[in-house]
Amino acid sequence: MSPRIPKGQTVPLNVTQKSSHRVFVGLGWDPNEDISIKDKALGALGLKETHHDLDLSCYIYDQNKRYITHISHETGREADQTGKIYHSGDNVEGVGDGDDEQISIELKGLDPTIDSIILKASIKTDNVFSEVNDPEMRIVDGYADHTFLHVSLKEGQTAAFVFICLKRSAHDDNPDAWTIHHVGEFIEKAKDSDWPEILKAYIA
Repeated sequence: MSPRIPKGQTVPLNVTQKSSHRVFVGLGWDPNEDISIKDKALGALGLKETHHDLDLSCYIYDQNKRYITHISHETGREADQTGKIYHSGDNVEGVGDGDDEQISIELKGLDPTIDSIILKASIKTDNVFSEVNDPEMRIVDGYADHTFLHVSLKEGQTAAFVFICLKRSAHDDNPDAWTIHHVGEFIEKAKDSDWPEILKAYIA
């Protein structure tokens, strides 16, 4: 799996369909199949979680790194006010081929107050990434299906991962020009209320 963008590097986000500049970020994993008979019995009684539930989200900031909102599978958080950033919906077990959760971002004409978008994955169940089957993330050109960055999370010993920062280009007069910064950091899971402050430190 070639990441294409080295960790820590920032590059222009060049997309092929200039009419929308749409990209999507995908989070994928496979269902937990290594379940003991004992754990299956406990799971049937509701005493133990036997599946791996991963979640994809993005946090949105203005040019002064002030938190605006975040997009996730949670009710009322599935899309921004304009509908240009939206979540595909919750997948609790990783069932299905390809991405299990996606966030789509239409960069063309995005609210001008939005300056940075941080994408992260976290695990809702009591696991770390190394215990999950084939966890991975990618960012793709929504029109050409070109992969800008594709990484495995299998080595992670924590339950949260900061993937990338998308940021408006500071060196271009085009308001629809963006850059992509490969963060690639495994961090500890935090309370929901703490994420806006934690993630703004990763704005490139």
